[in-house]
Amino acid sequence: MSKMDKKILMLCVALMIFSTAAHAHSESIPANIWEFTEDYYDVIGEPQLTASIVGNPEYESGETSTIFIQLMNDGLIFGFETDKTPNGSNEINDAQAELDLESDVTTAINIRGTLETGDRNAFRILSSLQQAGSLRNSETSPPMEFDIEIFENAPAGTYDLMLNLTYQYQYDVKVEGYPEKEFDYWYITKNQTLLLRIIVKPRARFEIVKVSDGLVSGGEGIVHITYRNTGDEVAQDAVARISVVDPFSTTDDQAFLGTLDPGDSYEAQYKVKVDKDALPKVYGINTEVKYRDEHGDTHISDVMKASIEVQESVPLGQRIGYAGYLVIIFIILGAAGYYFYKKQGNSGK
Repeated sequence: MSKMDKKILMLCVALMIFSTAAHAHSESIPANIWEFTEDYYDVIGEPQLTASIVGNPEYESGETSTIFIQLMNDGLIFGFETDKTPNGSNEINDAQAELDLESDVTTAINIRGTLETGDRNAFRILSSLQQAGSLRNSETSPPMEFDIEIFENAPAGTYDLMLNLTYQYQYDVKVEGYPEKEFDYWYITKNQTLLLRIIVKPRARFEIVKVSDGLVSGGEGIVHITYRNTGDEVAQDAVARISVVDPFSTTDDQAFLGTLDPGDSYEAQYKVKVDKDALPKVYGINTEVKYRDEHGDTHISDVMKASIEVQESVPLGQRIGYAGYLVIIFIILGAAGYYFYKKQGNSGK
């Protein structure tokens, strides 16, 4: 088999592998045409794309944000071959034009990308396929934008992202017919998967683990709310606050919790007054915690709801109980006995 036959066979194999993707995007690159017999040079190379996140790669759990990813083409030329020595001035001109075009082997055309998460339990990618245009060697792209949602319960740490890229590049070119040159192009599709990493920052989180109350309509009492730091960051100088609405009122709506390490709990106390017309039922009181992180920055937790039960005002009989009834009876009997005693004494005189 001649050298030319081997090359034709190789290109046919490439056609079988890549033709589907290449023709699917034929509007962005010249159609693959391979009609000429003269091929003077082969420049062996390809694009090599790298990716980086623009800006700070740190995010917070519960955050929905946009990741900006910039591409750079570090295309490489691995070698150079002469397939046919040009003969005569026309072929020399064709060969020179072909050689000039062969350097485009490192240009990536019609770049498209999707972003995937390495941990679907921690976050999800909201954006679909994004376009990045074309890049010559050493060029950088405008940032590709991907929206991402980090789940509220995502632990702090480093997470992998996979940027799946697809693009075409010029595999070979032929020039023939000087001075009325005609061109044959051959494009193939390449796939690249690039690894990126983002960081979910540590964060203090709070939940209510216990509520103790003893409130009655028209009364005043102490509400005990126990908070726990369920996050993965220390909460310094933490202060809890309640927001009360009717039928409650208070002049004591804040409680100092101090420093809470992850897993620590603290019971706060609030003096709360209940309107006399309050219906006996369970009410919700909003509460939140303000704290400083390890860098000294101030944060406010998500709003939590504490369930507070208001009971009906207790009648006098229930408040004094059975023993109280006996005391009252004895008092009444004693008063009656004293009355009759005095009366009989007066009648004997």
